[in-house]
Amino acid sequence: MKRFILLFFSLALLTFHSAFAQNFVVKGTVVSHEDNEPLIGVTILQEGTTNGVVTDIDGNYSFEVKGASNATLVFSYIGYASQSHKVNASTGVLNVSLKSDAEMIDEVVVVAYGVRKKGTIAGSVSTVKSEKIENVPAPSFDQALQGQTTGLSVISNSGEPSKPATFQIRGTNSINSGTSPLFILDGVPISSSDFNTISPSDIESISVLKDASSTSIYGARAANGVVVITTKRGLSMDKAKVVFRAQYGFSQLAQDNWDMMNTQERIEYEKQIGLDKGKDYSILSLTDVNWLDMVFNKNAPLQNYELSVNRATDRLNYFVSGGFYDQDGIAQSSKFRRYNMRANAEVKASNWLKIGTNSMVAYEEVEQADDGEYALYTPISACRFMLPYWNPYNSDGSIASENDGTWTGIGSNPIEWMNNNPVTNKKYKVLSTVFAEITPIENLTIRTQFGADYSHSTAFMQSFPSYIINNDMGTAGRSSYSMLNLTETTTANYRWKMDDDNSFNFMLGQEAVDYRSEGFQVVTRGQSSDFLTNVSSGTRASSWLDSTTSYSYLSFFGRGEYNYKDLYYADFSVRADASSRFGKNGRWAAFWSLGFMWNIKNENFLKDLEWLSGAQIALSTGTSGNSSIPDYDHLALVAGGPNYMDEAGIYPKQSGNEDLGWEKLWSSNVALRLGFWNRANLDIEFYNKKTTNMLMLVPDSYALTGEGEHWDNVGAMINRGIEINAGYDIIKNKDWIWNVNANVSYNKNKLVELYNGVQEYEVATTATKLVVGHSVSEFYINRYAGVNPANGDALWYTKDGEITNEFSEDDKVMTGKSYVAPWQGGFGTALSWKGLSLSAQFSWVADRWMFNNDRFFEESNGLYSAYNQSKRMLYDRWQKPGDITDIPRYGVTPQFDDRFLENASFLRLKNVSLSYILPQQLMRKTNFFNSARVYVQGQNLLTFTGFSGLDPESTANVYKAQYPMSRQFTFGVELSF
Repeated sequence: MKRFILLFFSLALLTFHSAFAQNFVVKGTVVSHEDNEPLIGVTILQEGTTNGVVTDIDGNYSFEVKGASNATLVFSYIGYASQSHKVNASTGVLNVSLKSDAEMIDEVVVVAYGVRKKGTIAGSVSTVKSEKIENVPAPSFDQALQGQTTGLSVISNSGEPSKPATFQIRGTNSINSGTSPLFILDGVPISSSDFNTISPSDIESISVLKDASSTSIYGARAANGVVVITTKRGLSMDKAKVVFRAQYGFSQLAQDNWDMMNTQERIEYEKQIGLDKGKDYSILSLTDVNWLDMVFNKNAPLQNYELSVNRATDRLNYFVSGGFYDQDGIAQSSKFRRYNMRANAEVKASNWLKIGTNSMVAYEEVEQADDGEYALYTPISACRFMLPYWNPYNSDGSIASENDGTWTGIGSNPIEWMNNNPVTNKKYKVLSTVFAEITPIENLTIRTQFGADYSHSTAFMQSFPSYIINNDMGTAGRSSYSMLNLTETTTANYRWKMDDDNSFNFMLGQEAVDYRSEGFQVVTRGQSSDFLTNVSSGTRASSWLDSTTSYSYLSFFGRGEYNYKDLYYADFSVRADASSRFGKNGRWAAFWSLGFMWNIKNENFLKDLEWLSGAQIALSTGTSGNSSIPDYDHLALVAGGPNYMDEAGIYPKQSGNEDLGWEKLWSSNVALRLGFWNRANLDIEFYNKKTTNMLMLVPDSYALTGEGEHWDNVGAMINRGIEINAGYDIIKNKDWIWNVNANVSYNKNKLVELYNGVQEYEVATTATKLVVGHSVSEFYINRYAGVNPANGDALWYTKDGEITNEFSEDDKVMTGKSYVAPWQGGFGTALSWKGLSLSAQFSWVADRWMFNNDRFFEESNGLYSAYNQSKRMLYDRWQKPGDITDIPRYGVTPQFDDRFLENASFLRLKNVSLSYILPQQLMRKTNFFNSARVYVQGQNLLTFTGFSGLDPESTANVYKAQYPMSRQFTFGVELSF
């Protein structure tokens, strides 16, 4: 009876509750967070039921919640992250903005052997996303990174389209060993020389790993940091997305610091110094040529076309692309052309198995202009030597030739010389990885990846016999080089969530690298016909060589990560590496790291501070290694080549060093990351790096081994620095977005120990000296004191600071000026209104110095007066007592002193872009296009510098006949359908 009464009251209570649980309606609009456009067909479900609706053509919905006074609505759409929202009878209107998978990628950072959610990383990692890279009017992505992230220096030593930039992360860590970061493309190490084989629009993100916590897991080769390049994959969507991009533009000199004499000035100068004898100036004055315009093209064309297709389903993910890039360099006889294809695919073969590949194929044709050396016949160098009344062209536009006597200058017409001595380079590139990923049990993932990186490069050189200076004897040469780099990586990753507060992630891995390359070159002479100027038509071989090299690595590594309540994060890593470049006694080395991050914002005492949207403190310390030396220098070797009484001989080439081992770097990092009002961010990092066991070519007495130097582990150096990165969204609403960003980095380098107790060592022909307590890139040079106004003599300072008119090598001093910039950074802004966007990015370096060797020739003061000189030699040189100037009287030739040491700091407007996305309403009317964007942009538009050369951008200590950077203007269109 009691049970019956209890059941009766329970049913009555349930009936009473149901009677008052009335249905209610929620209405609203669902839009894309990316472009604020309405989403059609979004599924909206009442959680725990089958009750649901979809949005209409305008993204609107009206949802009736049934049988509950409170409910949770789940909004889901293919290609977008799902969202859940709690609603009740008072909700009424609920508008939802869904983030696409493309935007969700921004919440993920690629790190070593995996990805991490942004905000959970203890290490120092900076990321540049695809939108900063894909539309850059350049054959490779490196130019897009300049000034984009703290601690990363990206400097071009040449403006030639095929040449890569030089990368450095947080200063110079070695004297003679490599200072370039380790570059990883989709899990495979690559060389910077391969950058131009990768289409920038195929790249999804680039992560710069800077501290021990982020790099030590790579151990080998990671002492100089790591740059991880990830290519695109398919985005989740209901159908394949096809994207077509096209660019067209032109290039010109980025700046034209041209101070050479014109014809009138040259004639006046020749009369003053006595070079006018036998010259008919009435004829010569009729010609006035600016050789800068003769050598450099003001409208060098550029074109780029790309087509890609991508899609993702629950079982298949693919990205396929192809492209054609063609660019003329701004200098005579320089061109770059590339054809490339890529196929990235992942297949979920079963619930426990995933397989995939990332593969690319590229073919390049390159014509390179000679630069970096002085010669009268190579245009970049010769344009400074040629006199303005020597015209390289005849009145009918044909080339003035030595063959018919129309060239009237001294030596060769450099433009004719290039046409008669062409060099063509070709490169074939295949890089492919295949992987298999299995999940044998929940939370355990085992992944094995094999990679093959193959390059084949050829060059064909000709010098035609009809060219008069060849005396009817031609020359032809061919070279062929092949490289194959095989990699294998296996990792096992296990995620374990102990409870709601504690979670762990463990990884064990093994990696192997096997690199091999070989090649040959042969040059023959004696060809008698321009049409048969090839190697086989020669009568004798004038030079020949071949080369073979190889190296290998074997590595084992592990990593552990811990997360407590999204409040404390800790990680550690260990790695053991073996390199074939080292002797048996130093082949293996171990590396490690520790990292800790405190997410202070999640502490109870800060949770309620609405103005503080983020606060983290991160600490890390650990070691990594460097092995960038020649492949066999630890071995005692003999070599062939010497001619002993017309018989080939051999000789002892190197004595070897079986104790040679890893260069090691211990680095520590402290980071503070702050966010304010969900609009502003401020990141500050301090680091200290100490390199020990430095790999150095230590000088020897020739009497000991006959070599003069040998590789050894010696000395130590320190790099310390600070990095600051800041950004602020000034306006952020439905129609307007305006943000600004800025970053600055400072690095101080100091040598703390050399070798065998030696405190200093002058590096020959570099104007630098290695001195304990100083930077390894500091200039060591005589100080110029100006000109004696009484007699026009050149004056110098002695090492004790006294003034003398006698130049002496013994008076060289350390100047405190370095050719590696301690300061660098960038800043920019982006403004968008509906579909219209405008952005600008600046980059800069400060306190970098460079010896301008071009001025040594231009201001030779009698040494090279037969060739053109700077205007300063006419207007500014000392001519009479009382003249105040820095150029001595004519006949006092210059010395290699700091008169030519110039501040090569610069500020460059790196990129300006204006784009417009056509309205979605218009696209829908076409029934074909999903989106369309048109844009114009300029690259290297403005350069502010005190450097007198054509381009301040270089990593060299000496500037000589450098191929300068170009300014580019491009128009582009991007269509998706």
